[in-house]
Amino acid sequence: MKNILCIVNPVSGLKKSLKVFYEVESKLKESNINLELFVSKSSNHIQSYVSKINKNAFEKIIIFGGDGTINEVVNGLYNSNNLHSFKIGIMPTGSGNSVAHDISALELDMAIGKCVGDKTMKMDVNLVDFDSFSRLSVSVLGWGMFSYGNIRAEKLRFLGPVRYDVASIMTLLEKKIHKAEIEVDGDKKSLECAFIVGCNSIHTGKGMIVAPKGGFFDRKIDLVTLGKNVNRFQVYEVFQKVYKGTHIHLPFVENIKVDSFSIDPGKDSFYNIDGDIVKSQKASVKVIPEAINLLI
Repeated sequence: MKNILCIVNPVSGLKKSLKVFYEVESKLKESNINLELFVSKSSNHIQSYVSKINKNAFEKIIIFGGDGTINEVVNGLYNSNNLHSFKIGIMPTGSGNSVAHDISALELDMAIGKCVGDKTMKMDVNLVDFDSFSRLSVSVLGWGMFSYGNIRAEKLRFLGPVRYDVASIMTLLEKKIHKAEIEVDGDKKSLECAFIVGCNSIHTGKGMIVAPKGGFFDRKIDLVTLGKNVNRFQVYEVFQKVYKGTHIHLPFVENIKVDSFSIDPGKDSFYNIDGDIVKSQKASVKVIPEAINLLI
């Protein structure tokens, strides 16, 4: 009998993950399959639980949640050296669902089909070293406007998924410039910019196509930077175009593929890692190719 672990984050997105699990439970069950349910009760509960799983206990782990929930699962597996031990499926019940968006699994029927199937691809992840700890990122590491916008979005959580749009507009129109020493594939320079985003996924937040040339399977990080010499009209133009991925053609937006990069603003700063905010002075990022067996 095949054993499948279903991990549910009941507070993810619109707090519908557990309801969705019971709605699709029968569809997930096939002949000779046993489902085991784990429901998180607090922050980091999932990561702690996953880090203690025996690598032979389950064939698949199906995640009911968003990018933050996926991040917890992946980091739990990383901490126990089990990244390659399970096939990972995604049921998109979060707010942003960037990972699900990238593999065309936003609709529940599509997601179920991928979860009950056996087709996988080896997905890259990014390893982020902060001042005092390290963490894997499955989607994005953002700094500048990209982190402050997420802080604002959390304060607007009562708005649901639309909070990302509202927070992005409010933060972009502030047009705050950030300074840092950065290193890209060994080359160091001083930089002033509105934001820097290191993308593993194509999509970010609620449908933004921040890295249209990126993806989980290219063994690279897409580094997207919005320069400092932009006015509010140009900043708003970025916001309009990012949902089609055409912002990268603007002269004040840079998009390059890299193996590693680091950001050091010289003081404590806020970083957005898969929707969660981390306070650290420095963040160093490098790609770990083909780290996860993702059901697609």
